[in-house]
Amino acid sequence: MRIIGLLSWYEEPAAWLAECVASAAKLCDHLIAVDGPYALFPGSTRRPASGGEQADTIARTAAGAGIGCTVHVPRQPWWGGEVEKRDFMFKLAAPMVTADDWLLRIDADEVLTDVPADSRQLLAASRLDVAEVTIWDRDDSAHPFRCLFRALPGLAIEQAHYVVTAPGPSGKRVLVGNSTVHAQEPAEALWDVRLEHRTRQRPTHRQQQKQQYYEEVASLGCEQVFEVR
Repeated sequence: MRIIGLLSWYEEPAAWLAECVASAAKLCDHLIAVDGPYALFPGSTRRPASGGEQADTIARTAAGAGIGCTVHVPRQPWWGGEVEKRDFMFKLAAPMVTADDWLLRIDADEVLTDVPADSRQLLAASRLDVAEVTIWDRDDSAHPFRCLFRALPGLAIEQAHYVVTAPGPSGKRVLVGNSTVHAQEPAEALWDVRLEHRTRQRPTHRQQQKQQYYEEVASLGCEQVFEVR
């Protein structure tokens, strides 16, 4: 069994990228890092990629941590937003995995702070196709978070950036969805694996850009959630 990390990043401090990649190496054998802004993000068309320094930080940190690394740098923004970018990461991983492998989805403002020694063994022994860790931030909030997925053929992001589906015998199965709309598959509980979310530690201007982006997404109805068939 291998674990492939899927890292989404855009315009991040080198220190954050290095810490994120080093933390992912506690669990992963290889990292796929995908750059680029969502099209509705402020300034996306003027700067559709972060620059070579950030890509180099990711590659060098992965090499130093002893894991492989694949870096994808686009030439234009992600016109399909978060859904397109995250779905692309799954597709990019598909040729290098089998159904015995797992995928870890992680953003550059997230860091694995605790990875118990038996985490890989628990994943290898699981009969489920999705696993939950504990995501937390420094205001003391914490809750289960589905970010580990068995590398099944046809794994996809649909409707909204957090909705993850996989083919099933009678239609698509929802591995992660909206609990008021979707019937989610059961998840392996790996709650001792802890993932810190650092978005509130971003500079004020970046938080304002993020707020502006989500306001645009909401006003245009870009991520509408409905029953998956």
